[in-house]
Amino acid sequence: MNGFQQSYQREEAYADAARNARFAVSRIEEIVRSAGTNPTGRTTVNWLTFVDFGGGNSSSSLHLISDLNGDAATTSTITADSDVIITSENMTLTLNTSTNTIVMVDNNQPIDSTRRSVPIAENIRSLTFTDPDGSRRQVDVDLYAVPNGVPITDRRYREVHYTANIRLRNR
Repeated sequence: MNGFQQSYQREEAYADAARNARFAVSRIEEIVRSAGTNPTGRTTVNWLTFVDFGGGNSSSSLHLISDLNGDAATTSTITADSDVIITSENMTLTLNTSTNTIVMVDNNQPIDSTRRSVPIAENIRSLTFTDPDGSRRQVDVDLYAVPNGVPITDRRYREVHYTANIRLRNR
């Protein structure tokens, strides 16, 4: 392969990494914004901690709770087999570091269910969730996407960095 072809492949890999990172942030924003949804306003769910960073204010995983269907419980899973809509009232977003994949874990599904863990984005090296002010009303997302097929030893190697600040609905 000549230098132009190698350069094209590298730039295409960087563009793919950027698209992947943008999609990951967009999907995470959609999921995080639904945390704390309580359409009925019932106080039986308002006492819940809708966003949990694992005991601190920063983590590589984020536990989210909501009452999407207004039944005053957080035990429902909403799925549509005709497409890829899967969401849960009790889920965890986390980075699987062995596969560099962001996954959504449905905590309402049995451990052995094939629907328990759903990949959201691949080729993500780092993912951090932070509560910027300790209020549990917003989440900062920081992620690094890596180009697929470009070795780290390549002198032109670079990663794509994306951040987002997400305010929760109804909080």
